[in-house]
Amino acid sequence: MSVPHKIFYWVETTVEHEYGALKPEKVATSHGVPAKELFKYWQKEIDCDKAVQTLPRTLTLIIFFALMLLSHEVLGPAQSIEKAIRFDIEENANFAFNGVGTFGNKNYQDVNNFADFYSWLRLGFSAVYLPQTKAVSEGSTLPSVSLDKYTKGSYLEYNRKVGPAKLSQEKAQAKPCDNQPLVQIVSDTGNITTSATDCHSLDNEYYIPPTEFDANFKTFNEDISSTVWLHPDQDMSSVIQSLEASDWLNSETQHWKLTLVTYNPDYDILVVTGIHFQLSRSGRIWKNITFMSLKMQPYANLWSLCWEILFFGSIMTIFVEELWEVSSSLCAASSRGRCRCFYFLRSYFTVWNLVDWTSIAIAFTLLGMWIMSLFARSDLQDVLGQNIVECGSGGSNCESLTGDLLASAVSTGTLVGRTSLVSSFYPFCILLRLFKAFSLQPRLAVVTRTLWASFADLMHFGIIFISVFVTFVFMAMGFFGRTVEGYGNFQIAFVTLFRSLMGDSDFDSMEDQVGRVIAGIFHITFMLTMLLILLNMLIAIIMDVYAETKRNAQFSDTVWHDVWDFLTRLYQKRTGHRVSIRQAKKAYLASLEDQAAEAEIEANNPKSMSPVTLESRRTINIHNVEESDVMVTAEILLQKVPKMTLEQAEGTIVESIKWFELTTPMEVRQEDVLLGIRQLQQVHGISPAAVLSSRTPSKQDLTKPKVQGEVDEKLQALAEQASVRDLLSAAMVRLDSSTESQRSKKLVAQMISSLQMIMEDELVDMRL
Repeated sequence: MSVPHKIFYWVETTVEHEYGALKPEKVATSHGVPAKELFKYWQKEIDCDKAVQTLPRTLTLIIFFALMLLSHEVLGPAQSIEKAIRFDIEENANFAFNGVGTFGNKNYQDVNNFADFYSWLRLGFSAVYLPQTKAVSEGSTLPSVSLDKYTKGSYLEYNRKVGPAKLSQEKAQAKPCDNQPLVQIVSDTGNITTSATDCHSLDNEYYIPPTEFDANFKTFNEDISSTVWLHPDQDMSSVIQSLEASDWLNSETQHWKLTLVTYNPDYDILVVTGIHFQLSRSGRIWKNITFMSLKMQPYANLWSLCWEILFFGSIMTIFVEELWEVSSSLCAASSRGRCRCFYFLRSYFTVWNLVDWTSIAIAFTLLGMWIMSLFARSDLQDVLGQNIVECGSGGSNCESLTGDLLASAVSTGTLVGRTSLVSSFYPFCILLRLFKAFSLQPRLAVVTRTLWASFADLMHFGIIFISVFVTFVFMAMGFFGRTVEGYGNFQIAFVTLFRSLMGDSDFDSMEDQVGRVIAGIFHITFMLTMLLILLNMLIAIIMDVYAETKRNAQFSDTVWHDVWDFLTRLYQKRTGHRVSIRQAKKAYLASLEDQAAEAEIEANNPKSMSPVTLESRRTINIHNVEESDVMVTAEILLQKVPKMTLEQAEGTIVESIKWFELTTPMEVRQEDVLLGIRQLQQVHGISPAAVLSSRTPSKQDLTKPKVQGEVDEKLQALAEQASVRDLLSAAMVRLDSSTESQRSKKLVAQMISSLQMIMEDELVDMRL
């Protein structure tokens, strides 16, 4: 009786040889390979070739982008200028001097009320940014000399002031108080007028310290009528005194700032500095210094333009390739030029193609934003030139032009900042393209396949993790939200607790609020639950799938082997000794499609079907032919694939069989092992009944069985020479030195292992 071979299922063999070792060359010559296994092998080779081509190009794209980004972003010079200005304002703009008048005890961070601000503005800021006399060393007898016009226009030696400094403010919107009766009682008791009891909107309120990003990019609704310009030629003491006398700062003030514009010709960088004071309704004043730096001439050398051309040229190449892939997938030649929309939708729209189009779209968006920023810089440079000329000559339009300059600089800086933000995000798109290249090579695809295979488990685990974590977030807000700034609202508490999970925990602040006992219980419970239990479960889920994915990829070729195969096939194709795998697959697929279409049309009456129905049936057939069980031999490939040589056809069939043998999961059932042992007993004339009668519960007897009766004499002599365990150990040693294929060795090893288990447990006939 013939049965399918346990490895090569398309090969018929006898019962006793169903696990026998077969050479792939013999299988290829005698039986061939099913079409679906051949297509799988071809697709694997196509993917590996694509990985070899895509990976270097993606790495090159990263290099071009990094060089382009570094040439645009003047990180070092801009940071140096900004730190110099910050240091000068923080360390040198002091007030609260001692009696001698030589040492200021406070800086701008010590401005806690309106009077402090006026003191800092008069004694600190004016002295360092708007000096009137030349500074001399301590103990010097040199007279105090008034500064000339050029010296007044310089700042920190190498920076030029552009126009006057701007002092502006934003007023809070008045609104009725929530508790009007209580407010009225307080007002009457304190002899306060009714208008003073009005409250203010809390839309732009900060309960915790605002970041520099908040201060710089938060909408600033300037009160134009309150704007004051501070010129270097003015008597700053009288100007500040008039501001203080007129209550320029009052209860309606919500946010005020000093804006300075400087230009460094050595670095060609324009810097807009903002010194922000934000008055919280709680009475606290938040202080921040922000900067916006712009390189006025981004193409100072041709390298920047060179990297741009190379990067966007690579993007255009990817764009053209994607368009070609769309057109070739939509209207394939194998369908005689007729569109196959259904097949196209199923085959083309994948996650990785979405990654390609996303990276292309963001790159073109980045290009558009960069071009817009170039025009904005050009306009800003024109306004800057007019401002320098007007203010340098003492013209009446200096303040107006400075206002236009600030507005242009802020808008340009905002556009440049958004461009930098998109540029900073784009490497993530390139990283996804790297993972796409990795997914095409089995050994590199271990990470992506692990994540994809464990996706469902990770999603279910994520529901549990987020639910538990959010619960702890609300607990932390309830315990520590009143005193610890990191738990002031949900968004910040979420980030703070995640940082605590990663080891960045401020336990001292937590215990100050609720005490050491409660803080300790919360912290220990949180760490035990989230870190030691849930995070370790997450690692276990991933590692479980990773082990299986790595085991499946162990028989795949290495990257350097794929590179060598690609170069070899490319050379043979160029010399005319080989047909490309894509062409071979396309030609053979077309022949199968034609056969399937003809069979479908013959099975149905074509006159009763519309052209649309015929095409839809053809599309279904086209999709199914890649899963065909039609046997393919080297002779068939020579007929169906033009220009293919006999050597390539035979090699393709043999390699596809080898690939199937290595990668197809195959496990021997225990019943098959037992039946195989029974067959061996019958071949050697061993009676199962005799073996059963000789069995005793003793393990020592199992190691040296005493066979009687009908037991074969040869087996008896063999058993007397060595124990069964020794024979099994010797078999394993011989197996390691065997020259059989890996799959055959794996199957034999499994059979020997199963036999060892049987010797420890039950005899064959008892198990059967």
